[in-house]
Amino acid sequence: MQGEAFVLRNSAVRGSAVGGSAVGGSAAAAAVLAAVLGCAACSGGASDVAPPAAPVPAAGAADVAAPTASTGASTGASTGASTGASTGVHDGDPAAVAVRAYLREQALAVNAGVADPAQLPAFTATLTQAAQQWALPLLAANLGDRMPGPYPLGVRTSTREGEDRVALQVCLQDRGWQVDRASGQPVNAARFATARAVVVRQGERWLVDDLVTDGGECSAADVVVERF
Repeated sequence: MQGEAFVLRNSAVRGSAVGGSAVGGSAAAAAVLAAVLGCAACSGGASDVAPPAAPVPAAGAADVAAPTASTGASTGASTGASTGASTGVHDGDPAAVAVRAYLREQALAVNAGVADPAQLPAFTATLTQAAQQWALPLLAANLGDRMPGPYPLGVRTSTREGEDRVALQVCLQDRGWQVDRASGQPVNAARFATARAVVVRQGERWLVDDLVTDGGECSAADVVVERF
């Protein structure tokens, strides 16, 4: 059992795992996380969250090119069942669509036990080159348990910081989501935290550039639960 190393970086330490302790995993996973933390310190700031797969773009998200390549991990049907908070007014936002796409592909890759970027075109297609530097090692550290769906997420605010840059304030369930493959039980207690996501437009696509916890609290009522 790996324990949850939610692929979301801590706002204070970009690139570090946020939704769970780095303990409880194998020595190899711990080494990966240590390397990520070291990289984060020299990268100048990154993010702390991990990625799920992309929902169908809502009306108003026409300018977002959703990932079309399928990952080697994207096998098996998804029911797309969602419960919990209302999707809200921001979920048709191209930036929100991009973050949800990243989380969905992350969950699919975890379930398939795949961390090789060459086998994950749909996953890497949701991220900037800079984001891949923290997201791929964190994905590797997450392998072991099972994801019942993308990490539950709720978008609270969307702020246009430039023509090609949007910042989202979100709520995430960053603990208590992954389950043990044998027992089907959550590997730790549920926790919900606020985070800031940065999404940038490159060409015709909106890509996740950063996802960082900011120390705030939120609740289950603030997220949407999607199960495969």
